[in-house]
Parts: sequence; C-alpha cells; structure tokens
Amino acid sequence: METIQTTPSRHDDRRKAITELIEAVAKEQEALARILEAEHKKIEKVTELCDTDVDDLVQIDKSVERVLAAVTRLELALQLKLDLFHDCLCPDDPRTGGYEPCCK
Repeated sequence: METIQTTPSRHDDRRKAITELIEAVAKEQEALARILEAEHKKIEKVTELCDTDVDDLVQIDKSVERVLAAVTRLELALQLKLDLFHDCLCPDDPRTGGYEPCCK
C-alpha cells in the first residue's frame, strides 16, 4: 500500500508556533518565580544571622530592590508577548470553557 505524505497546513503550523511561544512564556515565568524564591531565601538567611547590622540590611534591601525591578520589567515583557496572541485563543469546547490557539 502506498503511503501519502501530507504536509501540515499553515493553520496547524501557526497553531503549533503559537502554542510553543505560550509554553516558552510559561517557562520564563517559572524561572522568574524561582528567582523571587531565591531572593526570599536570601532575606531569610540574612535576618537569621545574629550579627547583622543596619548597613547589611540596607545593602540586602537594595539588592532585592534591583532584582524585583528587573523581574517586574521581564514580567511586563512576557505579558506583552502573551497579549500578541490574545485574539488567537478560541474556545476549545464551549461546554468546558477550555481554550486553545485557533488563529483564524
């Protein structure tokens, strides 16, 4: 029996690309969450030290502030990426309300 090769439609290619981009954004958000968790642990560790003085606390505060500002900027960039695909999400199943990329 002869097999017929079919090429994916442009619709399928677009759907796959959008899905992969959304998944990449989710992974980046997970990485940012791990960074925030590491900052939390850093603060906890510093506050546990008995000989921590005000200068040390101010230094840690400034460090955490820089990291939070960077994470905030990155989250904004990720949100802008997701906003590009806002109109590409269609109900997968109207009964369940699930969504999947449809890209008409």
